[in-house]
Amino acid sequence: WSSDVCSSDLSSDDKLKTNREKLNNALSKVLLLNGFTFNWNEKAISLGFDKDQSCVGVSAQEVQKVLPEAVVERNYNGEDILLVKYEKLVPLLIEAIKELNEKVESLERKLSNK
Repeated sequence: WSSDVCSSDLSSDDKLKTNREKLNNALSKVLLLNGFTFNWNEKAISLGFDKDQSCVGVSAQEVQKVLPEAVVERNYNGEDILLVKYEKLVPLLIEAIKELNEKVESLERKLSNK
């Protein structure tokens, strides 16, 4: 087994889990993140990234502040780089959507009571 087994599809089975805790304040965490398009800078190009590639992503440093479990550090061509494990953002997004839904339902109840 890899030490990074949480990234495996195996981590979805409830038979393998203990100490489950709900992700709280998911919406406020999502609101701290920014999605953006970008091109690789000179440092990335020196590490072998394609200078002409247009990308979409998030900042690993921003993600690390709100969901450190979704970020890993790897050595890439002699440089320590933070990587976002994008699949780890999905549970946060699910909980944020549920929080938004609760807000919408609350507003709908208030409107229907007028």
